[in-house]
Amino acid sequence: MKTLLITLHSINNPGSALQAFALDRYLHRIGVDNQIIDYRPVYSKLGKNKIKGIIRIIFFAHNEFAINKKYSTFIKEKMHCTTKKFYFFNQLFHGLPKADIYISGSDQLWNTDYDCGCDKAYYLDFIKDGQKISYATSVGKSYISDNQLKELCLRINNYKFLSVRENSTSRLLSQALNREVEWVCDPVFLLDKDDYIQMCNENQYGKYVLVYLSKASILLDQVLEYVKGVYKWSIIQAGGSVKRCECDIHLKNVGPFDFITLIKNAQLIISSSFHATAFSHIFHKNFAVILPEKNGERIISLLELTQLESKIIHSEYDLQNLFFEPNYDEADTKLEAFVNKSKKYLEESILGDRYD
Repeated sequence: MKTLLITLHSINNPGSALQAFALDRYLHRIGVDNQIIDYRPVYSKLGKNKIKGIIRIIFFAHNEFAINKKYSTFIKEKMHCTTKKFYFFNQLFHGLPKADIYISGSDQLWNTDYDCGCDKAYYLDFIKDGQKISYATSVGKSYISDNQLKELCLRINNYKFLSVRENSTSRLLSQALNREVEWVCDPVFLLDKDDYIQMCNENQYGKYVLVYLSKASILLDQVLEYVKGVYKWSIIQAGGSVKRCECDIHLKNVGPFDFITLIKNAQLIISSSFHATAFSHIFHKNFAVILPEKNGERIISLLELTQLESKIIHSEYDLQNLFFEPNYDEADTKLEAFVNKSKKYLEESILGDRYD
């Protein structure tokens, strides 16, 4: 069985790179000959805010070069990509190898707040003959307007199998399409902890609190002040061109290997990131979530599943929850059942009688 996967694999975001790696690796593990379509749309390097993206590239060119090198190395070493790169949608009609099944992968491919959600490529519109499936594709938000929902349904109704990453999206699309849209786990959960441990480096920083992707805010300052009042751990901010908090170390050029290493070795992870939360589960770390202003649905969906909603810090009144260690015995039981169900769905969609 040969598959072609399109996903966000080449943007400089560790979660995106790691989920692409994990789905590609798992497909090969179950005997599928998969390739990631090396689609690198020109908008992808700038991010959502194009002006900030241009400023970042111009004024932090040295850092951008270092980050690009880390991601290029990760893709080259860890992913099976097509030999040809594609930069525009129209190029995808020519030069793609043939496949039995075409897959829209995970991450926020269908979030219309981002360019990718408005890009026909991530709905596999360039495929006219062949079976289409989605795996853990994310809309990323709890509210979708009627017009957005109608447009999304038109774009994906010809998929053979549909699965998404948020429970709320599963319910919404199942009702709108009048068909089953499965809720499945993010691809990073398809692999074992040991798959990631062997990619980690040694701890260089002693005991530290890791801050990742949380915007500067009064609440973030309160969290860090509370932690520093109890422990003498260093504060490390990972990523970002500028400091977002009072930290001892600011690591700007963080690649995928750095990301999982920092989470594995941290005493506490504070983030607004789904994948930082996911890897906190995988490595059994203490963590706290400051929900992002938008697109927090995927984090909430995970924490409702593992019953760790108490790790969300809504206000200063939740600060005492920082030091309650997550109950991973119960969380693992619920997550393992969910992951096994997701694996079965993916395998049957590609290899089983449901495809036949």
